[in-house]
Amino acid sequence: MTIETILVKFTAIGVYASEDIKVHLKAWGGKAASDLTAEESGYFKDFVDAPVPKLLKIGVIKGIKGNQYGGTLESSIRDRLAYDDKYEEEEEAVIERIVEYLDSKNLPPGSCIFLYWPTPDEIKISVSPDNTIPEKFDFSAVNKNVASYLLHWYMGENAMSETTSDALAEGVVALLA
Repeated sequence: MTIETILVKFTAIGVYASEDIKVHLKAWGGKAASDLTAEESGYFKDFVDAPVPKLLKIGVIKGIKGNQYGGTLESSIRDRLAYDDKYEEEEEAVIERIVEYLDSKNLPPGSCIFLYWPTPDEIKISVSPDNTIPEKFDFSAVNKNVASYLLHWYMGENAMSETTSDALAEGVVALLA
């Protein structure tokens, strides 16, 4: 008997960063994408920690409820913070606010969640019914731990999407060429 695994994609992720990131990643110039994504290479930490604005565009492929997405985000970020002993009342409050914001959102196919890090300490979030980047973000919070761990969840060494991590590395290789 053969058991098949069916992978259902709910989202597609686009990663954008200020071109100034080249300065912070110059040590990775001339390397292959596989070198960047190698376990414990340090590349993902360098990317995430680079003090330049970053934006994620999460396109919804298969409709989901905001509370489903927020619940997954909450448990993942909370667990990572707790593991590193960085989950305090302040982090809990920010994560709860993010979940409350997402709870009220319906995420039909074609909608987008935008996450923006203007600084390493700040996270801004907005949901759009289409691909339009909002002029103003609906949610904003300042907490270095939550902002950093959220960015690591999407683009770090043990990111939620290996496909996104690989594509990001290929993009950085092309940028540094």
